Amino acid sequence: MKKLIFNIYYYFLFKVKDPKKVTLHPRYDKHIKYGFSVGDKHYYRLAHDYDIFEERFKYLSTYYQEVDNKMTSSTINEFCDAAMKYINDGKHIQAGQLLDEMKYRSTWLFEPTSLYKYASVLYFDLQEDIIDYDVDYNHSKIEYWSKKKTLLRLLLKELMENVDGLLSLSKEDFNNYLSNLQEKKDKQQKLVLESGLESSKKSIEVTT
Repeated sequence: MKKLIFNIYYYFLFKVKDPKKVTLHPRYDKHIKYGFSVGDKHYYRLAHDYDIFEERFKYLSTYYQEVDNKMTSSTINEFCDAAMKYINDGKHIQAGQLLDEMKYRSTWLFEPTSLYKYASVLYFDLQEDIIDYDVDYNHSKIEYWSKKKTLLRLLLKELMENVDGLLSLSKEDFNNYLSNLQEKKDKQQKLVLESGLESSKKSIEVTT
């Protein structure tokens, strides 16, 4: 019942108030600041990062490590398992290709899927439970974000350091960079799958 009442309140809130002028979370009494909008959804982050709830912070820390490492430990293990299977099957050329791909990925400036996940913890809509982190809800949120082609640049600027060179690229060059990144991701995943191992991980496509 409380959720229904709040949803009705949320619906009418932006009928009378500019989203950019909402500075206090109506449910959690936390100071917030406007981030961006996608369609009719408005997203905010806490004005003070130290206000983040403990359960949600656990996800923030995990996803930050993904962004910082570019390759997660699970991805490294997946690549290594596939390479070992190729070696055991006598397919040394394919194993070498996979290890080359693994080496190449470690040079990526950023990995879009992890960046989106990291941002999904920091940015929230006002209907979202910000005490904890609903993985399914946020996966849907990321898919929704991916429809806005300019959002990735914004997230890079707001959440990452040392990306000045990437941000200064022309729109065409930036999109080419992302397209090449997606092509390499697809090639890498194909090599893993062809080894006979199946990946259970969900992946958000790179927005171009």
